[in-house]
Amino acid sequence: MKSYRTLALKELLSQKVTSILILIAVMLSTMMTTIVGQSIGVLSAMREQQAIAIGGNRYATFLQMNADQLHALEQDERLSYVGKSIYMGSLELSPSLTLGLTEYLDDTAAIYPSSTSIEEGHLPEAPMEIALSEDILKYLGFEGGIGDRITLSLQKNLRHNIATAIPIQQNLFLQGY
Repeated sequence: MKSYRTLALKELLSQKVTSILILIAVMLSTMMTTIVGQSIGVLSAMREQQAIAIGGNRYATFLQMNADQLHALEQDERLSYVGKSIYMGSLELSPSLTLGLTEYLDDTAAIYPSSTSIEEGHLPEAPMEIALSEDILKYLGFEGGIGDRITLSLQKNLRHNIATAIPIQQNLFLQGY
């Protein structure tokens, strides 16, 4: 055993450049493996947070259900939370930006933590009320304040665009931003 250590030490001292390059390669590969592992974890967490911000903290979405189907889902013990919402329509703010309006029934909006924070006013509590961000209000050219009427010209598309969009004019009261 002692002869192996002596031989290894003798070789390291005689081939200093090769030894240093091997040591640097081992250190760099260890650092890269650590960085890649850390990056994968960070990217995974970012992807999850982005999905929650965009689509809510949910695992399934069912569309166009009747009252009996919804009741069956609410009674299903395998589901921890069932929320209800109605898609109201969309409004094109610019060629690359579209505002989609959804009415959340009961406490369904709680699954959208980034969409339910209000700087001023409150979230809608009654029919024909709306809360929009200040940026959206600027895009719309709205000059009023909380409690004022805002008129939106929405387009209601059927699922999978099976027919042309239906234009809808909505008069709503701004309750928060």
